[in-house]
Amino acid sequence: FGVPGEVVASSPDANADIHVTSLGSKTRIRLGDPDSTVSGQHRYVLEFTLPAARLISGQLGLDIIGTDETLETGRMEIVVTGVVLDNATCSVGASGTTGGCSLIRDGSVYRAVIAPLEPGQGVTIGGVISGRSDVIDPALPALPAHRANNRVALAAGMAVVGALGAGVVFVLARRKGRNEVFAGGAVEAAFGALPAPNVAGPKPSEQAMPTLLVFDAQMASMATIEFVPPAGLQPWQGAVLLTERINDDTVAAWFSGLVASEAITLSSTDGKLVLGSGPKRTLIDPLASQRLDQILKGGESAELGTYDPAFAGVWKAVKSEQDTMIKQSGWWTKLAPSSGAGDALSASVLVVVFVLLLLGGASVVSAVLGAFSAVPLALGFGLALPMLAAHAVYRALLPARSATGSALALRTESFRRFLAASEGRHVDWAYDHGLLREYSAWAVSLGAADAWGKALAASNVPPAQANLSSPLLLYSMGSVFAHSHTAPSSTGSSSGSSSGGFSGGSVGGGGGGGSSGSW
Repeated sequence: FGVPGEVVASSPDANADIHVTSLGSKTRIRLGDPDSTVSGQHRYVLEFTLPAARLISGQLGLDIIGTDETLETGRMEIVVTGVVLDNATCSVGASGTTGGCSLIRDGSVYRAVIAPLEPGQGVTIGGVISGRSDVIDPALPALPAHRANNRVALAAGMAVVGALGAGVVFVLARRKGRNEVFAGGAVEAAFGALPAPNVAGPKPSEQAMPTLLVFDAQMASMATIEFVPPAGLQPWQGAVLLTERINDDTVAAWFSGLVASEAITLSSTDGKLVLGSGPKRTLIDPLASQRLDQILKGGESAELGTYDPAFAGVWKAVKSEQDTMIKQSGWWTKLAPSSGAGDALSASVLVVVFVLLLLGGASVVSAVLGAFSAVPLALGFGLALPMLAAHAVYRALLPARSATGSALALRTESFRRFLAASEGRHVDWAYDHGLLREYSAWAVSLGAADAWGKALAASNVPPAQANLSSPLLLYSMGSVFAHSHTAPSSTGSSSGSSSGGFSGGSVGGGGGGGSSGSW
């Protein structure tokens, strides 16, 4: 019927600029501004003339819409005016379809209504023109009722449901992670009839002693202040008992314990950290001595600060051995800490981050989010994502200590409090009793190195005896340890410790406010 002419368009509340493009035998007419997105419901009126309709032929045959449309039309109404038709026809469907709709006379016009018109369906009308009639400009149909904009209500609902879901995860994780303690009070919880620590597996005497379950936060009220470390425990074990993690910090604490036992020495020269064989090296267990042989490589000392494959191998092996010991310790009834626990947490966090990036990134997201106008789907999504994020955050609450583990953790926390509150006179006492090296190792392992270092500076310990506090070098020169066991191409340690030695600060700095059982 010729190239459309006299193309005009209007809209009372939206941009109706016309863009006409010739596509050979077809013409494309677009309305609006390609650089502006329009949302909501709007009415557009488009008018054009087909100049070569050749109605004098006596035959009407007009494709109203082709079969290449990919969207549904909710309601299509076709009005024919100005002619009288015999045998008026209407066909809807795939190419070649006949029938499926009716073009019915309605006064002086002919009308066909198709609701809905499915994607991929074309419409063709036709008939024999037997006469002419007055052209009547049909009235525009009434505007449909605007679809309810429930986005604000849905957003509020999703927020409420998400908060409730995250709260449920928190409550369940907190409850699941309750710790066993010996009943009777703070003294019984920390001591009671507890058998000697550092012996693998639950003890028969535990089974006969009454216990109760307490939350991590309640453990703080059971701790006191102890002036001596838990008998039989190594510093790294105390660190695991409080933070419920095995990572680079606990491996560095293993080295700290060797310094305390004088199996190795640490010294700083020109900013370099030197690890040497100590006077009591022969007294440590054979496996630890073998690890030191791998580092020293037959010599008496090794300089740290650059990547050393042998040192890195020992570091990894010690972490694996700590995994095994903690798993067999009997200090946890559920989810004993392991060096791989952080990987599961990282995976959960990555899932959450990926979903958030997906929802905030691509242009296709707007189409995806359109599905969330359905209330069940929107609320389901609003529940699932916060619960997934909450699981990643609150997973640290899940480990549950046994009664023995709780007792040892209480003793360790009580000693940590002493170290964190120490003054110069306390350091003097430790020096006078030959405990300065041991206490320094515990301070570094339990995150009290800053406080203990300040107390050391205020003490009367002779400068010549400063090497007795050499475990503090593990804290102040943590980056040297990191460079020694982390390959240059690596982005950092697997534990997430920023220094690769000790993260420092008070216990709980890694797990946060009781979330890891570290008050």
